Amino acid sequence: MKARAEAGRLRHRWRAMEIRHLTGPLRRFPQRLRDMRFWQVQALLLAATAPHYAFEILDEGGPSKALYALSITAYIVPLLYAALAFGWEGAILTGVWAAALTSPSVWVWRHSLLHWAGELSQLAIILPVGVLMAWRVEREAKLRLRAEDTSARLQLLNEVGDILSHTLDVEQQLPEVVRRLQSGLSLESVSLRLEREADGSDSVLIETPQVAAVVDEPPTQVEPALPGSSPDARTLEVPLFGETGRLGSLRATAAGENLTEAQAELITRVGQQIRVAVENARLYRQRQESLQSYARQVTQAQEDERLRIARELHDETAQELVHLSRKLEELKGRVAQDQVEDIDGLLAMTRGTIQAVRRYSRDLRPSVLDDLGLRAAIEMVVEETSTRLSKDARLRVTGNERRLDGPLELTLFRIAQEALRNVVKHAGATAATVALDFGGAEITLTVRDDGRGFVAGKNVADLIQAGKLGVIGMKERAELVGGSFGLESRPGGGTLISVRVPAAGRAPA
Repeated sequence: MKARAEAGRLRHRWRAMEIRHLTGPLRRFPQRLRDMRFWQVQALLLAATAPHYAFEILDEGGPSKALYALSITAYIVPLLYAALAFGWEGAILTGVWAAALTSPSVWVWRHSLLHWAGELSQLAIILPVGVLMAWRVEREAKLRLRAEDTSARLQLLNEVGDILSHTLDVEQQLPEVVRRLQSGLSLESVSLRLEREADGSDSVLIETPQVAAVVDEPPTQVEPALPGSSPDARTLEVPLFGETGRLGSLRATAAGENLTEAQAELITRVGQQIRVAVENARLYRQRQESLQSYARQVTQAQEDERLRIARELHDETAQELVHLSRKLEELKGRVAQDQVEDIDGLLAMTRGTIQAVRRYSRDLRPSVLDDLGLRAAIEMVVEETSTRLSKDARLRVTGNERRLDGPLELTLFRIAQEALRNVVKHAGATAATVALDFGGAEITLTVRDDGRGFVAGKNVADLIQAGKLGVIGMKERAELVGGSFGLESRPGGGTLISVRVPAAGRAPA
């Protein structure tokens, strides 16, 4: 039963196609009336008909037989021009019209069988020539149009491929892809729906032009369009399936008539390009999120270990050294005078070690950061750096100063600490300036020095090759809290490091 119904449906579609082919010239006749070439053909027919009628009326079979035959042959000019201009349709209809125009010479002026044979013989020669020319023109026109269509489709595919392959932020480029698909194929509308990702983000719906939202429904497979097919053949929906399931769907609707087989194939190919690009972008984001999550955990583990070691140095090692210093002071009062100098040396060494341990503890995790906040912690590092430069280091604070989230304060402190350490160890600078701006939407930290500078490079790979691992660490710290990192440097021109992070502020405790 299903096969019989399908066969009946196909017969109906072919019958409708034949009717459309037969009625096509009539439907296109108003359009032909607005075409200048149509009237040029009529003018040529008139130019061929006028002398023909003149010979028939004035000569009536006199001695001007050659000119009379030439008047009949002149009909080949409008016939060939119509073939060149309108193909099969123009050649056949112009031939029929020429035959109708010459018919009065048979049923009005000439009644002999010989004249009938001569008229029909000439038309039998002229009409096939015109039809043959129309066949050649039609064939070459179809080949040219097919080549142009293929070239246009390849160009559209290349444009879509270029748009999707030069960025990992595919969702931002999809509206342009949808727009180009709609304009390139002259479609009525194109809509693209992407399902929500595993992280719970909203689904994406892109349409051009803006039409009603596309509801979720099973993907439909549309057969190659034929003239007179059902309205469903105007719309094609391409499901986009990835390794993790359905990613979405691409739906296109033809303008007016049904989608052609070439249009359906191109829409399907564009849908596959979108599927690959979206799937790759999502996999890349998932990988980046996994790496960032791993980096956060590693960074947090490092900070926890720094805090543990800092506390042990401060609470145990430093206290033991203080106790040792006091024992030496007590011993100093009980020894002979000639041993006092040796004990003083030991005391000096012990006190120096105490200072070094406290400095190491402060570098690992300054308690002032947790107790007093970011500004106080950076001030401490700036003051310590100033003692190591020939001029000084300064801190400039602007904006509405406030406490920030712990991870954010720690990130900014570590970046400032690493930047000032580089100023002392590598820059050969005489002065440095640290600027901290507490903006409303973001916090900005900049560190500038007047050192020797270096070639900054254009990407992370250049920094790795140059051995700037500290700079890479600062960049990664900024990105882990959703911020951005900037580096400007040139040989002999100093270095500027800038960091912008979102101000996830909190009220002072």
